[in-house]
Amino acid sequence: MFTVTVDGKEVKVPRGSTILQAARKLEIDIPTFCDHKYLLPFGSCRMCVVEVEGTDRLFASCVVPVTDGMEIHTNTARVRRARETVLELLLTYHPLECPVCPQSGRCLLQDMVFEHGKDYGRFGHIHVEKRIDHLSPLIEMNQNRCILCGRCSRICDEVQGEGELDFSGRGFPTVVEPAFAKPMDCEFCGQCIQACPVGSLYSRIFKHTAPVWELTPVRTTCPFCGVGCTLHLEVKGDRIYHVLGVDDEGSNNNGFLCCKGRFGYEYVHHPDRIKEPLVREGGELVPSTWEDAYARILDGMERIRRASGPDALGGIASARCTNEENYLLQKFMRAVVGTNNVDSIARFGHFPGMEALRKAFGVEAPSNSLGDLQHSDLIFVLDSNVTEDDHVAGLKVLKQVRSGKAKLIAANSRGVKITRFADAWLRHAPGTSVALLNSMAFTVLEEGLEDGEFCRHRVGGLEELRASLADSSPEKMEEITRVPADLVRNAARSFAEARNATVLITLGGASPYTGEDTVAAAVNLVLITGNVGRIGAGIIPLSEYNNIQGSMDMGALAEFFPGYQSVADDGIREWFEGQWGAKLPDQPGMNAMSMIRAAAEGGLKGLYVMGENPLSSFPDQGVVMDALEKLDLLVVQDMFLTETALFADVVLPASCGPEKNGTFTNTDRRVQRVRKAINSPAGTRDDWKIITELATAMGYEMKYDSAMDVLREITTTIPFYAGILPERLDDRGIHWPCPRPDHPGTEVLHVDRFPSGLGRARPVPYREPRKASANYPYTLVPGTLLYHSGTTTTMAKGLNVIAPTAKAEIHPSDAEELELTAGDWVRITGMRGIIEVEVKISRRSMPGTVFVPTHYRDVSVNALMGYDTAKESSIAHVSVKRIERVEIKGKEAEGPVSRLKRTVQEIQEKRRQVADEAGPDVSGG
Repeated sequence: MFTVTVDGKEVKVPRGSTILQAARKLEIDIPTFCDHKYLLPFGSCRMCVVEVEGTDRLFASCVVPVTDGMEIHTNTARVRRARETVLELLLTYHPLECPVCPQSGRCLLQDMVFEHGKDYGRFGHIHVEKRIDHLSPLIEMNQNRCILCGRCSRICDEVQGEGELDFSGRGFPTVVEPAFAKPMDCEFCGQCIQACPVGSLYSRIFKHTAPVWELTPVRTTCPFCGVGCTLHLEVKGDRIYHVLGVDDEGSNNNGFLCCKGRFGYEYVHHPDRIKEPLVREGGELVPSTWEDAYARILDGMERIRRASGPDALGGIASARCTNEENYLLQKFMRAVVGTNNVDSIARFGHFPGMEALRKAFGVEAPSNSLGDLQHSDLIFVLDSNVTEDDHVAGLKVLKQVRSGKAKLIAANSRGVKITRFADAWLRHAPGTSVALLNSMAFTVLEEGLEDGEFCRHRVGGLEELRASLADSSPEKMEEITRVPADLVRNAARSFAEARNATVLITLGGASPYTGEDTVAAAVNLVLITGNVGRIGAGIIPLSEYNNIQGSMDMGALAEFFPGYQSVADDGIREWFEGQWGAKLPDQPGMNAMSMIRAAAEGGLKGLYVMGENPLSSFPDQGVVMDALEKLDLLVVQDMFLTETALFADVVLPASCGPEKNGTFTNTDRRVQRVRKAINSPAGTRDDWKIITELATAMGYEMKYDSAMDVLREITTTIPFYAGILPERLDDRGIHWPCPRPDHPGTEVLHVDRFPSGLGRARPVPYREPRKASANYPYTLVPGTLLYHSGTTTTMAKGLNVIAPTAKAEIHPSDAEELELTAGDWVRITGMRGIIEVEVKISRRSMPGTVFVPTHYRDVSVNALMGYDTAKESSIAHVSVKRIERVEIKGKEAEGPVSRLKRTVQEIQEKRRQVADEAGPDVSGG
């Protein structure tokens, strides 16, 4: 440590600290334009100059390291004159157009001018006309305002790993722009916008819509992916105008956002929002009152219960709704309706993976927090396009790897962004993850690389595992995985030799062929190498959905009460009966898959769907459609008239995330506040409020004054949420388990022991996927895109301009064989259905595979996939045939899918014709 003096105050700082860092430790403000806490020192603006005792010149404090005993002066007359000169020089070519600048009110240059009282000064004004570039539909650059601080280009390179912006030219004509002045071809995260200290880079959606000083920032949690980024929604009245990432101790995203978090808010104000209840009359959905809608639901449920019993009814919860809403839905189904038939989309991928963690560790949860990645010296990204599925988690990986603090192993069949930075890319065939992981575990055990001490004291089943891997050598598995044996062995050695290794693995729709077996095999690798139970070492499942962990925690699972407490356990059930004041069913209910099948077969008569669209998101679209058509009662509670809602008998208009209060639990067990920023449209209601009103109408009083009242009840029913009280969640999240109000939360699980005692390693035999037939020679690889999350973001105009349609990625060798060129349209046929989609030729996909994104309503990828594709041993195979037309026609055009799409368009068009004005279009530019 060095001792330095800044403006007469002593401070101790680590060797290598800069003068600026020493001053900030003393809370002494030194102005700067180019410095940014997450970027390397740059020293370009010279606004941060200081005097050092014993020298005759000024030093840029952001780049000069301190020495022991250094005496620094930050506010002398000489320093002030130098800073005033810097401002005068900047103002010689900076236009003073503050009234129309979107940064006016939070512009650093503006602040410095006010503080130092300078204008054009001694050097006058030199007008150099530069371009105003529409870099993308989302981002615009006014080069006349640029002060050449370099923040934008550095954050694009150092944080995003894109390097899309850089300096061009010399002297006054110097500008920051993409190479060769081309349009931006990047991730459109908007990090450059937030990093810009002036108004040179800004959102085209926000431009010319509202002055900054009229906007109110509301702190909340992003509703899109499982990372749980903290952001400020900047609102005026009942409109969201702008979004900024929050960077403080309570956030886990360091102020960074992805394109969805920054620009996806437009869906909130989409004119197709449902704003009144709809009921079915004469085969048509027509507007109704809330009272009539409730009466129809109650009458329909009562008729079904009298005729077929409560188990003829079921509920589908939502991985997008809040914890409180999911808790109340499962409570409604169990305590009011009288059935355990309640489940969610977690059943298709995420919950099976979490079951693998429960069987091994004793708890269905990730072992570490995403913040722990900064302590990992090896990161294994498995079956995950992490920079697109969970973007900010991907940024944490990139930061650790690019700083040289960690090695990166990536296992993915597609060449995605993260594979560019990998020390080893294990490009395995789809569906062969278990074989790959088993071959890595084989190598560790064969070469004696296991953590013997950890295995002796904390791992059970090791010998059974060793015996099961006898035929899993990398050399034998090479034919299956297509990964060279020496590459696998080297990766296994690196993993075993790392001090702290973390596995990131994506589950659910973003990685449909990754489930319980893959997670179990990954757990085996973690256990035998001792990489669990400490900071920077563990396994973290990721998800595309923002609250999938919370929905499971809340009991939106057919076999569990809240907190993963078994419904079949007499003691637990009696305890909940006492808490809820109702007799509860004693047998596990039907899960989501079983409910759909039962409805198709006539056994399930009624279904209540909250915030979910099974016809779009569940596998086997044909079976789902058949099930929905056969239901006697279908209730859909949602923001939009979804495909599922078109089959409904009653549609209830719900508010969305920015319009309500509550909590989300992100992918690493972090419980965070969701805050109401604006009022929901007249005629809509919060999901939790709808459920309580229905329950009360059915004779079971649910009396809560707010969503926070529901959270207080949650803390009494889920032991590991007991300390997560509303008043503790003001500006920061808490990781469960948090058993007491004075408990800080638990970021790292299994430090001293596993809840199950020993960690259980267990044999996971590789089950060979079904072979492709001659009729279906290609392997389908469904997945996510960076620009969309579910179908909600397809209602955001800006994101739709960036990624308006689905495109099927086909390898060049396959395209040549099929005589395809980019932009052609193909018909993709699976054993379950048909889709038609535009072609994108890309080497990201392996030969023999076809990647299709899952977000688009007009390209229903789930029509190609059966329920069995939720299991790793059964991947979907398809055929690809070139077509000469874009429109769907022929037999499929007369089928139910095409009629459904046409009906959606017709209803939306009618609603637009009769709707009142939705307010001004907030899209500028």
